[in-house]
Amino acid sequence: MPRVLRHLAAVLVAAATLAGCGISDTDVRPAGDPVHGGLTESLGSSLRVYFVTPQGTWPVSRPAPAGARLQQAMDALLEGPTAAERARGLVTQLPAAPQPVLARTVQGRVRLQLPWLVRDLRPAAVSQLVCTAAEAPGVGDDPVVEVFEPGLAGRPWPVRCDESGSAVPAEREASS
Repeated sequence: MPRVLRHLAAVLVAAATLAGCGISDTDVRPAGDPVHGGLTESLGSSLRVYFVTPQGTWPVSRPAPAGARLQQAMDALLEGPTAAERARGLVTQLPAAPQPVLARTVQGRVRLQLPWLVRDLRPAAVSQLVCTAAEAPGVGDDPVVEVFEPGLAGRPWPVRCDESGSAVPAEREASS
């Protein structure tokens, strides 16, 4: 009996192999025009917003309508992660803002007017703010971000976003 089963199995395998998968041969067919779009064409119309994971800050891309993209990036950051981003484990360390974070560029630097004192924020929250501002379209490469705090007169705190997505003090300049 086992020999009959082996022969039957061999016949069934051979029949399945000869039958193929039911796809007939076709000639070459036109595929249409090449795909347009993608990152190369829309890179200038997206924002990079930093949120937090257990491993540190993590950038996400958001669409950016025309206008003041630096301020749009800060507004998107304050809105927090989307439901899909939260499902991926992204969170924000920023507390609710009593007023917006105001952002603008002045002489090649980014100026952030915060509604909180830096000492009241977690380090990851400061990195979210600084790196989101530093990566906004149109601010230039590796800008100094000047952080202004409410009620504190004097010079701002100059920082940069490093390659790991963390806020670090900017090096002192010779003219300071």
